[in-house]
Amino acid sequence: MSNLLITNGLVIGARGQEIQDILIRDELIVTISPQINPPENCRIIDANAKWIFPGVIDPHTHMGIPIKSGYSADTFASGSPSALHGGVTTILDFSVLESGQTLRESLNTRIKLAGESLCDVGIHVNITRFEPEILAEIPDLIRSGYNSFKVFTTYAEADMMLTYDQIEAVATIIGQHNGILMVHSEDNDVIRRASESFAGGTQTHPRYHGLSRPAEAELVAINRLGEISSRTNCTIYIVHLNTAAGLAKATEYPLLKVETCPHYLLLSEKMYERPDGQMFVSSPPLRSIADSEALWLGLQNGQIHTIGSDHCPFCLGDKPAGTPYQDIPNGMGGVETLFPTLLAQFMERHLNLELLVRLTSSNPAAIFGLDHFKGSLKAGFHADLMIVDPWSISTNWESTLHTSLDWNAYTNFSAVFPETVIRRGEVVIDKAIMNSPSKGLLLKAGS
Repeated sequence: MSNLLITNGLVIGARGQEIQDILIRDELIVTISPQINPPENCRIIDANAKWIFPGVIDPHTHMGIPIKSGYSADTFASGSPSALHGGVTTILDFSVLESGQTLRESLNTRIKLAGESLCDVGIHVNITRFEPEILAEIPDLIRSGYNSFKVFTTYAEADMMLTYDQIEAVATIIGQHNGILMVHSEDNDVIRRASESFAGGTQTHPRYHGLSRPAEAELVAINRLGEISSRTNCTIYIVHLNTAAGLAKATEYPLLKVETCPHYLLLSEKMYERPDGQMFVSSPPLRSIADSEALWLGLQNGQIHTIGSDHCPFCLGDKPAGTPYQDIPNGMGGVETLFPTLLAQFMERHLNLELLVRLTSSNPAAIFGLDHFKGSLKAGFHADLMIVDPWSISTNWESTLHTSLDWNAYTNFSAVFPETVIRRGEVVIDKAIMNSPSKGLLLKAGS
């Protein structure tokens, strides 16, 4: 047996904070108490004057997925070490449904790729075709621990979109079997109409990406999805919500869960005017400063339930300057900077750190059926945690990132990176240096 005792740290949980010791044996937390006597053969880490947070569960990553003519620049093998350095011990990624594949086949393909991850990994199941055989697979997948499914209300040109009637049929089945439906919520008709004036190809600047996908697209989609959730009794999780209007509409429907992302909290549409503006192209697009501030208020009011990175990174060479906005790969990296930049922002804004824990650990665990062993620092739970020196606020951290990427969207922001990260009892990051960790665990809801 392996024993590890962390002493004198300020343990910050979803509902409070207290100076406590944490005894870990093998993969699990054994005891949390104000004072614990170390057992024999026990490594001790003194966390005096440090903060201890649960490991982050990033509910939204895209490792090595096909985008336009290429792939996102991080694989599970390259993206997961970067994630661990940012305190992310669990990532939830997505299957890719190829032509002719069943949902189970697409899931198995993704599980094989995820075997290279150093983070623990769960897989959401993408549904980008509507067929009777596809629908028939859903109950068995939920029974086997894959309870979250994603659909799109747009991307008709990429054959990924489902109509609202089709989404309602999917939601009906998922609701009957207590699963959760995730939705990329931008109305395709709104986008099509807004894009018509740019169809000639002469207006190619990155700003037109945002203009072609107006805020109305989110509002219309969320209203339709809220109505579907009410009719089907299905919990619908709105991924990467980004507008004030969309958030206000989502609060009208009790079965909608809301996720936002750091880029919608920290960045705005002004980024498109920079010389590297093409690097900020993602879908949905960046919005106004007023939208960002509305999202911050939504976090504090409990109207937003999770923050995911939507990690879909690209290098400078993947998005050459001058590329027409229609051809720019959509997405930005952010899994390593997710928690460090948010922690710095919460400190600067004097926001409640327990709220940050709920948004990045306990809420995603509860929503996706992992809260019996992840998302909280409790006896019997996986020992997933990080130790942070709150005085180590950095403003010049880009060169210290542990990533294969050559560009980061958040370099103008302060960040507080963890000095120690523990994943299932294994010290994977020690004094900001990675050990040689074992591979991550494949996660299933409820098991």
